[in-house]
Amino acid sequence: MKKNRITQSIIVGFTTLVATAIWAGLKNLLFENGNWLWPVIGFFVLLIFLSLNWLITKSKPVLLITLFFVLITFPFAFSFKWEYLIFLFLAYLFFFLGSKQAINEKESRIKIEPIRILKRGLPFVLTGLSLMIVIAYYFSPLALSGQNEITVPRPIFNFVVEKIPFSFDQDFVYQQFNQEINKQSQAYSKYLTLGLAVGFFFVLKAIGILFMWLVILFSFGIFKILVIMGAIKIHEQAVLKEVIEV
Repeated sequence: MKKNRITQSIIVGFTTLVATAIWAGLKNLLFENGNWLWPVIGFFVLLIFLSLNWLITKSKPVLLITLFFVLITFPFAFSFKWEYLIFLFLAYLFFFLGSKQAINEKESRIKIEPIRILKRGLPFVLTGLSLMIVIAYYFSPLALSGQNEITVPRPIFNFVVEKIPFSFDQDFVYQQFNQEINKQSQAYSKYLTLGLAVGFFFVLKAIGILFMWLVILFSFGIFKILVIMGAIKIHEQAVLKEVIEV
């Protein structure tokens, strides 16, 4: 029992540390055009620890506390906004559903099947993380700068004006055309940013499919290594079952 509590404490502490580093790295990426590699590696490590947490930890409160710390570290990096609270609440619902699905799968199986367990829970957690990334992106300078100026690609403009039978100053018209587009788009800039955020969410969901399988493979490999080393032991347990006889 004592060993199990120590293991759980290590997992919760390390997960909190990784989550804090992830949100700091994501803020650096979105707000200061930092390196994207470190947040990706951080999310990969975080998901592996959450996966191992599902497989190893018996206490459901510990699982929920771990997920809560992943959420609570977000505002420390991105400051406080009411919009963040709404998305964090939605993300926690997905985290809760993912954990519930994974735990139910583990408890309903006679034999422990890590891949099936993780397949049930990870899609929900990835959706929750995607929501958190999207809301951070929505309020970032990266999203806002993308809507400050819209420019029609010059090759497309040249292709169109070549069909016009009379000559004119193409450079001047090109500049005025782009200025007019940006002037008219100011009234709809918030909707354009929202559209980009929604599109970004579905891009993350698509990437998440490949990401999920990489996490499953690595988590499964680490779990098997821990079993072989004796750090984790799998015992068979007799289960009482009611039957009806006539």
